[in-house]
Amino acid sequence: MTGMRGRWLAGAIFLTLHFALFVSCNSQPGKEQSDEADKLVEAAHKAKDYQRLMLLADSLEKDGSLSSAKAYYWRGYASDRTNHRRMAEFYFDTAIKAASTDDPDIYAKATSHLANLVTIRGDYESTLKIVTPVTKRLEELKCDTTSDYINLLIYIGCSQAGLGQTGDETADGFNKAYQKHLDNVRKNRTDEAYKDAITGLINITYACIVTKDYRSALRWNEKFGELLNEYEQRPGINSSYIDKQQARYNIYQAQALEGQGKGDEAAKAYEAFRATAFSLTPEGRIMANEYLTAAGRWGEAADNYQSLDALLDEEQGGYTLDNIQEMVLKKYQANILAGRKDTAAAVSMLLCDSLANAFDLAKRIDAEEQATIIRKVQEIDEQQAATIRQHQMGIYGLIALMFLIAIGYIAYRRYHHHQLKKAHEELRNDYVRIEEKATERSRTATEQRIAAAIRQRHALSSTSLMAPSVFVSSTPGTMAGGSFCDTIVNGDILTFTIGSATGKGIEAATAAAMAWAQFRTAAALNASPDRIVSAISEAIADGRNMPVKIFVGSLNQKTGILQYCNAGNGIPLCYNEEFSLLTDEENLPAGTQSGYTYTSSQTTIPVGKLLFLYTDGVTEAENASHKKLGEKHLRGMALQAIKLDARPEPFFKNIQKAITDFTGGIPQADDLTLMVISRRQSGETRRTV
Repeated sequence: MTGMRGRWLAGAIFLTLHFALFVSCNSQPGKEQSDEADKLVEAAHKAKDYQRLMLLADSLEKDGSLSSAKAYYWRGYASDRTNHRRMAEFYFDTAIKAASTDDPDIYAKATSHLANLVTIRGDYESTLKIVTPVTKRLEELKCDTTSDYINLLIYIGCSQAGLGQTGDETADGFNKAYQKHLDNVRKNRTDEAYKDAITGLINITYACIVTKDYRSALRWNEKFGELLNEYEQRPGINSSYIDKQQARYNIYQAQALEGQGKGDEAAKAYEAFRATAFSLTPEGRIMANEYLTAAGRWGEAADNYQSLDALLDEEQGGYTLDNIQEMVLKKYQANILAGRKDTAAAVSMLLCDSLANAFDLAKRIDAEEQATIIRKVQEIDEQQAATIRQHQMGIYGLIALMFLIAIGYIAYRRYHHHQLKKAHEELRNDYVRIEEKATERSRTATEQRIAAAIRQRHALSSTSLMAPSVFVSSTPGTMAGGSFCDTIVNGDILTFTIGSATGKGIEAATAAAMAWAQFRTAAALNASPDRIVSAISEAIADGRNMPVKIFVGSLNQKTGILQYCNAGNGIPLCYNEEFSLLTDEENLPAGTQSGYTYTSSQTTIPVGKLLFLYTDGVTEAENASHKKLGEKHLRGMALQAIKLDARPEPFFKNIQKAITDFTGGIPQADDLTLMVISRRQSGETRRTV
C-alpha cells in the first residue's frame, strides 16, 4: 500500500512538473515577436522619442514580447535622458536584478548607466559597491570584451581616484581598460570600436584632471591624441566629430599643463583649442572655462558664460539645482572676479529667481518619481503574485484530481501564501519609509551644498576686498547659513558692515548674499548707514520681517566721526581706556523704506581706539558641556585680550584664541564672524586680513 502511494505521488509530481514547464514555455515570447519588439524600441531610441520609449517598454513587457530586464533598462534610459535621475537609478537597479546572468548584455549596460549616475553625484563608494561584483561576474561568464564591461573598469578607476586611492591600483584599472579598448580596435577596426576607445580615454583623462593628478592626465591625454590621429586617417570620417574631439584634447592639455604650473605651454594649448570650430559653440565656450578660471583669466571666462543660457536650452535641462550649482554659481564668481559688478548683480538676481523655479521643479519631479517608484514596486509585487497564482492554479488543478490528499496541500499553500503576502506588505512599507527618509536626506544635503557654495563665493569676494586697519575672521558653521562682513574705502571714509541671516540653509545663504551685494552697491555710492540698511531692507525684506541682522558703520579716518546704524545685530564693543558698549553722541534723521525705519547714530572714535564687532553666532557658541559663551563672558574675554596687548592685531589674535579655547575647537552650528576696526594714525597704510 505504501509503495502504491509512493508511485502515485511520484506520478503526480511528474505531471505537476511537466505542467509547470508547459505553462512556463508557453509564457515566453517567440524569437520573431522578441525581434520585432527590439526593432520598435530601437527606433524610438534613435528618434530620441523618450515618451514613446517609455510607453513601448510598458506595453511590450505586458504582452510578453520584451523581457522585464530589457523593459526596465529602457525605462531607466528614458528617465535618465529626461532628467528623472532618481527614477532612472531605480529602473537600472531593477534591470540589473532582473537580468542577472540570464542576459549579460543588459546586465552590463544597466550597471554601466547606473554607475554613471552614481558617479556624477560623487558617491564613489556606492559606485564601487555596484560595479565590482558585476565585473567579476562578467569575467566568470567570459563577457569581458564588450565596451560596457570596459566602461565598468573605467568607473572603478574613476571612483578609486575620487576616493584618493591614487597609485598602482588606480593605474592598473585604467591600464586594463585601455588595453581592452586597443584589443577591440585592433580586432574590429570599426567606427564604433574607435569611438568607444576614444570615449574611454576621455573619461580617464577627465578623471585625472578632476582629482588633480595632472601628470597622469598628460600621459592619458597623449594616448587620447594618438588614437584620435589614427582614427582621423580613416576614410569617410565625420569632420565635426574630429573637430570636437581635437578641441577636447587641446583644452585637457591646457588644464593639465596649467595645473603643473606651466602657464606658457598651457596658453599655447588653449590657442590650439580656440582654432577649432567647436570652441565657438556654447558647449565649447563653457568647456573652456575650466582652464580660463584655473589660469585666472576671469574676463574671458565671464565672456564665455554669456553662452550659458544657449547651452542649457540645447540640453533641455533649464535651470535645475544641479545646473545652478555646477554652472550658474561659477558664472557669478567669474563676473565678480572680472570686476563686472553689474553683470554679477544681474546673475545674482537670476540665481535667486532660478532657485525658486528649480526647487519647485525638483519637488514636482520628486513627487512624480516617488509615485512612479511606489507604483512600479506594487506592479512588481503584483507580477510576482500573478506568477505565483498562475503556477498555483496549475498545481491546484492537478492536485484536485488526486483525491483527498490535495486538501491538506491546498491548506498549506494558502497559509504559506498568506505569510508571503504579509511579508511582502511589510517589506513594501519598510521600503516606502526608507525612500521617504532617503529623499529628505538627499534634499537636505543638496540645500546645504548649494547654501555652502553661495556663502563660499560671496565670502571669497568680500574678504579679498578688506580695507587697511581691519581684521576679520569668519569660521563657517555646520548648518549652512549666512554671515557676512565687508569694507569699502572711499578716500578717508571707511564704510563697513557685519551681519548674519536669521534662518538656515539656502534661503539664509541667499539673503546674506543679497544683503552683501546691496551693501557693496550702496556703499560704493557713499550712502549713509541708515540708507544702506534701508536699501538692503527694500531688496530682501518680505513686509513682515527682515531676514538679516546687520550693523553698518561709516568711519572718517581723518576726523574720527563714526556714523552707524544697527538693525538687530549685537552692539559692538568700543575700547578707549576700557571696553564698553558703543554709545551714540547724537541721533541723525531716520530713513524709511518698505515699512521699516532705521536711524543712524553718531559718535567720535579717537586715534588708536578699537571697535570690536561680532555676529550672534559668537555669543551663541557652545563648549563641550553645551554652555553658551554669552555677551558677558565675551566682554570679559575682550578685556583680558586688551590687557595682554592693546594693539589691534595682537588683540584680534588673542580674542580668536580665547573663543577657540572656550569651544575646544568643537564645530559650531552657526558661523563665527569677528571684525576689529581701529582708527589709525595719519599715514599708516598697513593692511591685515
